[in-house]
Amino acid sequence: MVGKHKMLPNLTPKNRKPIMSLNIPVEFQDFADEIIASCKPSAPFTLTATPTQLWDSKVGGKPYLPRDFAYPNNPDGEPLFFLAQINFAQMPALPDFPSKGILQFFIDGKDDCYGINFDDYTDNSRYKLIYHADVIENADEFQQDFDFVQFDETDSGVPFPPNHSYQIHFQAATPQPITQHDFAFGEVVPELFDFLDEKSEDDDYEWDLHDKYDEFSNSEQHRVGGYPYFTQDDVRGYGSYDLKDYVLLFQLVSDWGTYNEGVDILWGDCGVGNFFIHPNDLKNLAFDKAFFTMDCC
Repeated sequence: MVGKHKMLPNLTPKNRKPIMSLNIPVEFQDFADEIIASCKPSAPFTLTATPTQLWDSKVGGKPYLPRDFAYPNNPDGEPLFFLAQINFAQMPALPDFPSKGILQFFIDGKDDCYGINFDDYTDNSRYKLIYHADVIENADEFQQDFDFVQFDETDSGVPFPPNHSYQIHFQAATPQPITQHDFAFGEVVPELFDFLDEKSEDDDYEWDLHDKYDEFSNSEQHRVGGYPYFTQDDVRGYGSYDLKDYVLLFQLVSDWGTYNEGVDILWGDCGVGNFFIHPNDLKNLAFDKAFFTMDCC
């Protein structure tokens, strides 16, 4: 039997603080080796309905935009909805992610699919990712009047009230085991997959074990990096697998104040929004090549 506490292999560069150890539930200890080998570093976060600066990591509110920077529009010339931004200087260090700059996510708030083309996920004409490599923390140097951006709660592509803003609070970078929602779950942890599949035939065990693994892998959590959560299927496993090498960039789950009063995020019927990027594009800071997907119950 494998011990309950096992340290991860070195997942971070030498100049970065090692991430934490795993606490594997007793039900899965026989599969500890492949679970540990599957781990990716991730930066989970929580949200609070508290004031932010324009350059802070946040969901909603006003984006950081220099005065000479054009606000992003959809192909119809309508402003996109500001979803979130990450100030990497405020985030725990993750391999291949930048240590500075602000990454922003804009989606189509007038579209009931949030700007996603479900026939071609890489079609980003109705959503935009913008990266500002250099951040100026001087309010006089960037835009503050966004009255021209008009959304309300009746707009079908708005996952939270347009007048809401939530501050992002990053937790320590942690090792995240592969989630059972990831299309490669059966390939990466085959023995665990077979175990869960076998137990699924027993009504007394099926949901308890699956729920326990979900809780252990912390799948249904806001995060940067790591493994995704889906309410349906992982789109990277569809068709010709053209997207199979893409990794999770940013995940925002439905959150209606379960943990923090005042937070009200709802993707469709209790869904999740995910952004994925190819590892080479991540290293090259080519965030405009990421793709966006949302699914719900």
